[in-house]
Amino acid sequence: MIQRFLYGVLKNGLEEVRKDPVILEDIFEDLWRLAPSEVDEIKKAFLAKYPNVVHGYARAETEFPVFSIVLGNEQEADLYLGDDAGMIGDPEDPDFGADCLSAIWRHQYQILCYTEHPDLTLYYYEIAKAIFLTANLNDLDLYEVRVSGMDLMPDPRYIPEHLFVRQLSFECKREFMRVDKDSKLGKAFQIAGIHVDKSGSPSDVGAVKTLVKPYGILEEDDEDGEA
Repeated sequence: MIQRFLYGVLKNGLEEVRKDPVILEDIFEDLWRLAPSEVDEIKKAFLAKYPNVVHGYARAETEFPVFSIVLGNEQEADLYLGDDAGMIGDPEDPDFGADCLSAIWRHQYQILCYTEHPDLTLYYYEIAKAIFLTANLNDLDLYEVRVSGMDLMPDPRYIPEHLFVRQLSFECKREFMRVDKDSKLGKAFQIAGIHVDKSGSPSDVGAVKTLVKPYGILEEDDEDGEA
């Protein structure tokens, strides 16, 4: 599931920053050109208030700062005709002959950064951006990845009153495919009888194994109808 994948990416990235806070210099001093004194304060704040990563919206009793991962939206984006994506054609595969049903889905997730101070929210938001920029997203076959961000208006339904929050949006596409294993039952994959076609070719029977070994070539009928 993509949400759990994002959770792992963010969790591992934050742990790498905790192990090597010099990464914060790369982000804030080299990239954003903040003063070294401010970057030192960011390091202290990060180590003193190490963020949690959770699924779902933050609650008042949650320990802050926190990154909350929620599903924004997902839908089918590109469809196969009849959801038919072919069938498994490798005879060595135990599911050989089973139909593949598939569609391309577009997914959007929100990573909400909650802290108790507006500057901290900004810092943690930038850290999350850097983590997703360097993450290997091919591990889950994601493509057309887009990352964007925005501030959220105060809303007591989602944002406890004493907190500040900024949203990082993560969009991607991924194929959603299911193998219908029962569909391989009843299909013919070989011919038990004799099949000889003097004018045909192997393509006439597709990939079906005929189990026939002809030992001669039939001649065309002569004028008297004799072969």
